[in-house]
Amino acid sequence: MTSSLDSAIHIGKETTYGTPVTPTRSFEGMADTFKRDQARLESTGMRAGMQGVRSDRVVQVNMGGTGSLEIDVLNKGMGMLLEGLTGTSGAVTQVAATSAYTQSHANSSTGPSESFTVQVIRPIVDGSTQQFTHHGCKPTGWNVSQDNTGLLKMGIDFDFEDVDTSTAAASAAYPAATTPFAWPNAVVTIDSVEFAYATGFELNADLAMATDRRYLSSTAPLKSAPVRSGLASFTGSIDSDFSALTEYTAWLAGTVTDLNVKWSMASDLIESGYTYEFELDMPAIHWTGESPTASNSDLSKHPMPFTVLDNGTDAMVTISVQSTDTAL
Repeated sequence: MTSSLDSAIHIGKETTYGTPVTPTRSFEGMADTFKRDQARLESTGMRAGMQGVRSDRVVQVNMGGTGSLEIDVLNKGMGMLLEGLTGTSGAVTQVAATSAYTQSHANSSTGPSESFTVQVIRPIVDGSTQQFTHHGCKPTGWNVSQDNTGLLKMGIDFDFEDVDTSTAAASAAYPAATTPFAWPNAVVTIDSVEFAYATGFELNADLAMATDRRYLSSTAPLKSAPVRSGLASFTGSIDSDFSALTEYTAWLAGTVTDLNVKWSMASDLIESGYTYEFELDMPAIHWTGESPTASNSDLSKHPMPFTVLDNGTDAMVTISVQSTDTAL
């Protein structure tokens, strides 16, 4: 008998937008939110004797759909997804002669070009399962969050072109021996100085993708691949105990500074001197500001919202990974 424990999410990188591929990687999603969008077009012109909408005056149109992948960030197997979130991904590079390899994914003016096939396996009450294969899945936004009690979280929002139930179910392909990053692994650095009082962090990316590219043509696909139609937006916040006036003063002055958040697994080494790492680097941010607040039942708090800026030279956001992965 199947149960919710038989649910699965398998993902493959497409060669051509909208053409499904066999998924090659499995991810431990926290929820199933992939939903088809179906338009019902009704004709209701004046006609004598009509009781309501006529059954032969309705057209069903496939509008694609949307979904989100919510996962814990693991120390292996993340590269394929990260490549789809940014505009530029470098080659996986070995560190000296070690078992450590690095990869870097940087935002660009053009945005991500990759599309994915996302297959969701859904259990049926009779003991079987049914696969739903979503093709033309393009990321439209993503977020990363960390509090001071849990694991590092990532969410990715997708727009997809079509979904079918006939493509064969893929075999599970989970990375071996993975470990999630957690709050003790995180270090926040502001203006090249470690900030020791952060209690939470989040970064939200809106990739400004146009997802409604439908054209009046008998040969056109359901819709063309989403493309960037505006400026990408990266906003976030740091929650902290109130420790000094530094960031408050920087907010008032409109100071532009750098922000780096890095997770390192010192207790789970790749080998001596080399750790599993996940890093977000933002060379130019400005605080969008809040005043510290006092309380008679807690420590004084200082929320620090920020916006990432383009300094004209560096990528606005770069995601870097160090792991044992030899390929994305």
